[in-house]
Amino acid sequence: MPKNILKKFICIADLRTQISGYLYGLSPQDNPQVKEIRCIVMPLQWGSHHHVNLPSALAEHEFLNDLEPLGWMHTQPNELSSH
Repeated sequence: MPKNILKKFICIADLRTQISGYLYGLSPQDNPQVKEIRCIVMPLQWGSHHHVNLPSALAEHEFLNDLEPLGWMHTQPNELSSH
């Protein structure tokens, strides 16, 4: 995870409300098994300390044309118990 993306995501997070973002990136030409995260997309969303709601469709923008969706990340107010 690039430190600049992670730092920005943490800075905008709210301690009382979960937030989420979609990770986009691509593979280097010399290694298709590696994925490089290039950006995080923050769609319109609403949430609480229990959950976050996201749109059902992925974002569309010209900046994302050459990138592929890699996953998503979200904040949570507490660590989950391992029980």
